Order: sequence, then structure tokens, then C-alpha cells
Amino acid sequence: MFKACTRLPPALLALALILSAAVAARAQAPARGDFTASLFGAGAAPKSGDPAETEGVRARQQDTQPGTTAGQQPTPVPSPTPRTPLTGGQKIRRSLRGAFLNPASYAITAFNAGIRQMGEDRLPHKDTGDELADWGSTAARVFATRTTYGFFGNGVYPALFKQDPRYERSPHKGVGRRAAHAVSRVFVTRGDNGNLQPNFSRFAGAATSSSLANVWERSTPGHDRIGADATLRRFGQNFISGAIGNLFREFLPDIF
Repeated sequence: MFKACTRLPPALLALALILSAAVAARAQAPARGDFTASLFGAGAAPKSGDPAETEGVRARQQDTQPGTTAGQQPTPVPSPTPRTPLTGGQKIRRSLRGAFLNPASYAITAFNAGIRQMGEDRLPHKDTGDELADWGSTAARVFATRTTYGFFGNGVYPALFKQDPRYERSPHKGVGRRAAHAVSRVFVTRGDNGNLQPNFSRFAGAATSSSLANVWERSTPGHDRIGADATLRRFGQNFISGAIGNLFREFLPDIF
């Protein structure tokens, strides 16, 4: 129906990212059996009422906990600092600033348009001026799709769904856990109430921008950019680029 046999590698990669993020989120969530361990440590709860035996059990449990020594308390797990929720107007103004006033938005658009233009067939009757004009029109279409997502995915839908469009860096220190956190935040996000929830804003924003792009996109020889297949490809690519962007947001502050 959608001719998706060989036309959806980005969407398949996005599905792989979804599965990996789900596994990472599951790995970070405490298991049901951890409730007793959180109360009594790694060993079983003492049943005897003998104070000496109770103290001995506690000492052995403390010695078996990683990152602790005798007489020291376990290192507490860091928790993210709650942020003041943005109002609906603040979210929309923030999305407009990011779409139109951020120089990085124009640089990324120019780069993506150049990559796309390099993949086009070079027609013999077109000179350098024609190719430059084609690059300009491609950049305009890329910019339109990008800003459409920015406005809806980071402004309108977060205001409607009461979700925080800002990226929340991981409180952990391990590279693997931080990378898993960055990728997972494409699929889950904080609500204005501070609770984790599915990232409805991104799903809706990606669907909106991917669908509206059919209005201004143009198909070229060997590149179908209009229709259901193209819409699904753009939808999957949105999540891939979002995961890559989150990785930069997670690790770049450590470098600069």
C-alpha cells in the first residue's frame, strides 16, 4: 500500500531507536523486587529480634553495597532539579526564537540542503548558476519543514499537552547512561507537573511538519518527496535528528 519495501530505511532506524530507548528506560527503572532491597539493603530482612544479630546483619549488608565502606552511608542517586514550568505563551515565543532568530537553524538548513543537493542527478544542461539556484530552493523547503516542526513541536503542542519542550540533561555520570538518556528523551519528556510522560509533542509535531511538507516539496528524478512514503520517511528522520541533537545537548556543555 505504501510501497515501503525498500523506501523506509530512516523509519526502520527510528523504530530501532524506539526499541533501544525503551530497553534503556526499562533498565533504569527499579524492579518490583527492589522495594525490599531499598528498605533492608542487598540481604534479606532480619527476622530475629536480637539487637546484636540485627546490628551484625546491618553491618554485613552495608559492606556488600557498592561504593560504601563500614560506617558510611550509600551514595544517594542524583535527581534532576525541578524547573519552573513555562507558560503557553513562553513556549510559543521560545519556539519562534529558536526557529527564526537562532543562527544555528540557518546553518543546519544550509548544510542539509547542500547534502541533499549533492545527492541529486547532475543534469548536463544546468550550469553552476542553475545548481546554486536549485540549492537555494532546496534550502527554502528544508527551512520551511524545519521551522514548521519547531513551531508546532516545540511551541504549540507543548502548550496544548502541558509538556516541557526544554531538554533535561542526565543526572548520571556514565557515558552510556547519559547517551541512553539523551536518546530516550526523544520519546519521553517531562510534563509541566514534573512527571515523565510520552513525548506527545514530538510525535504530533513530527506528524504535522512531515505532512505539511507535501505542500512545498518537489520530487526529482530518483527522489520521491511527495506522498505517504515520503511523509513516513520525514517522520522517521525527525526522530533520528532529534536523538542526534539530544546527544549534542547532553555532551557539548562538557567540552565548551
